[in-house]
Amino acid sequence: MEKRIYAYLATVMAITMLVTQIILSFLMKDYYSSVGDPSIVSIGEIFVAMIPAMLGILVFLLVILFVLSSKLTDRILTPIKKAADSIESILSGKNVREASIYPEVRPFIQTIGHQKKQIDMAISELREAEKMRREFTANVSHELKTPLTSINGFAEMIASGTAPKEDTIKFAGIIHKEGTRLLQLIDDIINLSRLDATQTQQEFEILEIDKLAGEIIDQLRFRAKDKDIDLHFEGESISTRGNRRMIEDLVYNLIDNGIKYTDIGGKVMLSTSSESDGVVIQVSDTGIGIPMEDQARIFERFYQVDKSRSKKAGGSGLGLSIVKHIVQSHGGSINLKSSPGNGTTITVKLPK
Repeated sequence: MEKRIYAYLATVMAITMLVTQIILSFLMKDYYSSVGDPSIVSIGEIFVAMIPAMLGILVFLLVILFVLSSKLTDRILTPIKKAADSIESILSGKNVREASIYPEVRPFIQTIGHQKKQIDMAISELREAEKMRREFTANVSHELKTPLTSINGFAEMIASGTAPKEDTIKFAGIIHKEGTRLLQLIDDIINLSRLDATQTQQEFEILEIDKLAGEIIDQLRFRAKDKDIDLHFEGESISTRGNRRMIEDLVYNLIDNGIKYTDIGGKVMLSTSSESDGVVIQVSDTGIGIPMEDQARIFERFYQVDKSRSKKAGGSGLGLSIVKHIVQSHGGSINLKSSPGNGTTITVKLPK
């Protein structure tokens, strides 16, 4: 860059000196003509006579230009070098320093700084996604292995023929329970995989939330009856735009979660209502509640407050994670209020 700047300046200076010498030659000719015989000195003779002096001046100016071009190049490149030093390592976490030498380069440095921040954010998101993937894989492996181990163990005892008849019936019941749990877990994992795919967001339609919620209530009424739970529904005639299967999964998981963690003789209530900027789906139960320290993580995949109770109730730790995923994909919000022994209320708000 320094050589190019010097070459440009030297070319301009040489052309300027040549034009200046020609102009001076004409001026000198006019001067001699006014003070003496015009034929004594010609323009060509004057031009040739001035060449040594002009060459000397040109060499002197070229030396000065060389020094100036070096200084100018350093001044131009200094802020860029600072920016390069700042972003030499994308993972350094350092901010790109703004140029304090001249303001014209600041927009360029600010653009580089903005792009570096975007790269840092992208890298952080990739790290977080990789961490979640590893945790998800580990959790899935554990959750699948546990019921399969139980099924294989009891099936082996039955197959050996050594177990008494009453134990065989008991073992078969355990195998059925673990198999049902395994199927539920696989179904939840499939739902999560489907929700992670963006194409389902394109299948939106106008849904009558009150009718849809009533259908889900009817599906789960027998499960609630097994625990003598009062399953109650109050709903206004409201509608919203969304994916039918996703909204069905949302309502189903909320009610099913309430039934699982509500003791015998309790109550689970679903209500739907309309607000000026959206529709509200709320599920309340009189169940065991959730401690405050666990509420921030309750929507994480496979997170369970009481693993032993969750296993007994048939929970996989994926239900509320699916709910949150569906709410986010619809541009809604979710809120949880709970305390141990006083039940839980989950409120979902979806845009109209």
